[in-house]
Amino acid sequence: MFPIINIGPLAIQAAAFILLLSFFIGSFLTGKFSTNLGTHTEAIENGILIALIAGIIGARLGFMLKNPSIMTINPLSLLSLTPSMLDTSFGILVGILTPIILAQKKHLPLWPTLDALTPLFLLIFMGIHLANYANGNAYGVPTQVPWGVSLWNATRHPVQLYGFILGTILTLFLLIQTKWLKTTGFMHNGVLFSITIAGIAVIALFTRAFNAEKFLLGQFDFYQLIAFGSLLCSSALLYVRAFPRKRKIGVIISMGSNIDPQSNFSQAEEMLADQFRIRRKSGAYLTKDVYRRPEVNPFYNKVLEIETDLPYPALDERLKAIEKQLGRVTGEKARVVLDLDILTYGENVFKAAHHHIPSPDMLKYRYIAVPLAEMSPDFRNPATGVSIQEILEKITDQAKAIRINEVENGIER
Repeated sequence: MFPIINIGPLAIQAAAFILLLSFFIGSFLTGKFSTNLGTHTEAIENGILIALIAGIIGARLGFMLKNPSIMTINPLSLLSLTPSMLDTSFGILVGILTPIILAQKKHLPLWPTLDALTPLFLLIFMGIHLANYANGNAYGVPTQVPWGVSLWNATRHPVQLYGFILGTILTLFLLIQTKWLKTTGFMHNGVLFSITIAGIAVIALFTRAFNAEKFLLGQFDFYQLIAFGSLLCSSALLYVRAFPRKRKIGVIISMGSNIDPQSNFSQAEEMLADQFRIRRKSGAYLTKDVYRRPEVNPFYNKVLEIETDLPYPALDERLKAIEKQLGRVTGEKARVVLDLDILTYGENVFKAAHHHIPSPDMLKYRYIAVPLAEMSPDFRNPATGVSIQEILEKITDQAKAIRINEVENGIER
């Protein structure tokens, strides 16, 4: 055990240092993962920091509420840095409730946000076990195994290290599965979170079996019951999120062309209507080439929402087939007969190869955001919860998107 870490003249409490280190590493990895997924990184990082501060303040206030006499005798003790004057359970409660309230105010989508937070959950889980090992808390039952540790006058199972090592393996699985926090493949929202919670629950069930300090509820360890309940709930959630019932979802598609756009738009919409139900669509908008190439014709752009039950890869293939049927040349960006891009796929958030949903382009270009705002003025980014009005305010692209009104003998701008 190593309750104190000596760094030069400084003597640091090992458990507190380990917990803070795991918290900040977990926060860093969560920020990186969130950025790669396209979720609301700023709101998530701020929420994590606020949760930490609120948790510490809540733990101190909880202790004072349980021990009001201390406050009466010495009011300044409220500002004391003594860890023993913290109510852990109350601090955890406040630390959890605070970011939940903030997330609701920011309209953060639940499952993508929880997926982005999985590195933080794992690092804190590992940090708690290593901190317990440093302090000698949550120790194991006596054993004769050669790797046992000497603690409290007996050779015991190092259950804290069991939890830390198994947590490390689970974290490595997460890193490999996400290609070092760069992608989730075509995984549905909430699947990664469900796997993480299920893994933590299995580890807790295993390690608690060797724990000497048990809080019995009848004949069962209370913490094992919680772990078992968490495993059941996360397994059920995993099944629901990974294998959703087949149903039609709304998919928003952008449509662009600078070669006979009116004719190509008309044909494309007819072909889409033959295969899908078109829920709604915007008007057409005229936009100059965003790369400002003088030889490139202006583009017509619009967005549509279709209804489909096709998996994302199959839908993408269908759209590419429509492009090809109308004469699109792959790789040609100056003369575009028809370009169909998926902007959103239901409420899903994922990144796989060259496919990023929701599409980052709708956050960068007015020729997408303006018609999207017309078609769906109440639209919110499924990854961040940011409204279309906020998206338009933040777009730095200054290219004008001019709405085109179709008339009988031509167009009217």
